[in-house]
Amino acid sequence: MKTTMKTLIALLFVTNAFAIDRIVQENGPVGTFPTISAAITAAVNGDRIIIHPKVGDNPYVENITIDKTVELASAQDGVRYKIQGTISLTAANNRTISIIGAHITTGSISGANAGWRTNVNIMGCLIEGGDISFNNQYYAIVVSNILQNGGITIAHGKIIGNDLVSNSTISIVGSGSIANDTVNIIGNKMGRIICSSDIFLNIYNNFIKQFVNFGSYISIDYTFVSTTLKLNIFNNTILTPPVNNFSNRYLRLSSPAIIKNNIFQRSTSSFSSEVPTFVFSGAITITASNNYYNTSSINIPSENNPVNVTSGPANPTTGQLILPTPALDGADPSFEFYDLNLSVGDAGCYGGSYTLDNYFPITGSSRVYNIDM
Repeated sequence: MKTTMKTLIALLFVTNAFAIDRIVQENGPVGTFPTISAAITAAVNGDRIIIHPKVGDNPYVENITIDKTVELASAQDGVRYKIQGTISLTAANNRTISIIGAHITTGSISGANAGWRTNVNIMGCLIEGGDISFNNQYYAIVVSNILQNGGITIAHGKIIGNDLVSNSTISIVGSGSIANDTVNIIGNKMGRIICSSDIFLNIYNNFIKQFVNFGSYISIDYTFVSTTLKLNIFNNTILTPPVNNFSNRYLRLSSPAIIKNNIFQRSTSSFSSEVPTFVFSGAITITASNNYYNTSSINIPSENNPVNVTSGPANPTTGQLILPTPALDGADPSFEFYDLNLSVGDAGCYGGSYTLDNYFPITGSSRVYNIDM
């Protein structure tokens, strides 16, 4: 068992000790700006744009382009400022752009032009209908956002503690700007993870769930072909829908992986009594241990003594363990997988030091996270 971890880095950044705060406020006093775009135009590199939510919870209606090193943040902790429109980032070498506490009612946050390396921090935002998407010119840290209908796409960076409410996709594509790079995907709720790039993935403590039968569905799909170790898949809870022809997969991997402390659970469905399967390409090495399956016939072939349970050990809505279950204190007993109270760790997304409790619920208020991992 565990308690909530409070870790190392605050949601709000201090970007420059000599930066000027540009204040955006509807009908504000002299010296403030009526729109976010006007404040960005007046800003110089290193400034902060402090945005007052509009009266009546109305949005700023504007499409915003950010082409400077600036930080956008709310003037009120725990209250997001609304934007009806898109936010487009312009890449440039050594530029840093932070967007904190935005509520995007229509539109996405994206960057697609050349200009390596642009550092991007997207934190504490609520995006109703769009995506967060950056190409390989951006190093993106995406933390504690709620995407009601969209997904997250990056090439380099970290994706930590996000809630993809409609069970959309986290995609890692187009990587290559950093040789031998690692992307951390930790503590998220989403539908699936797709990676087509030559990159190392740490996939820890995610609640990966899908209930809709697509006919061909893969929860973690790593398609880059390699003979060297490319994935650590630890302490995830994975719910995958069944389909009659066994075409749905918990995992489809084309590179070697270490897989441990996960729960692989078939989503309940009235369409089929079948279960998802595993597909590992070629002669890749899969090292598996301390994984839990709710079927006695489908598990990772290379795993010795897989633990099969007759019913799903995790609550399909929350991902929490349903007690009693052998997954409780059932993780690899090594110290690195201990729970926060220093007991033997649980399997699944609430086990170990990266437990999902660290990141949820997402409130939009200032919070402390460990992103230096």
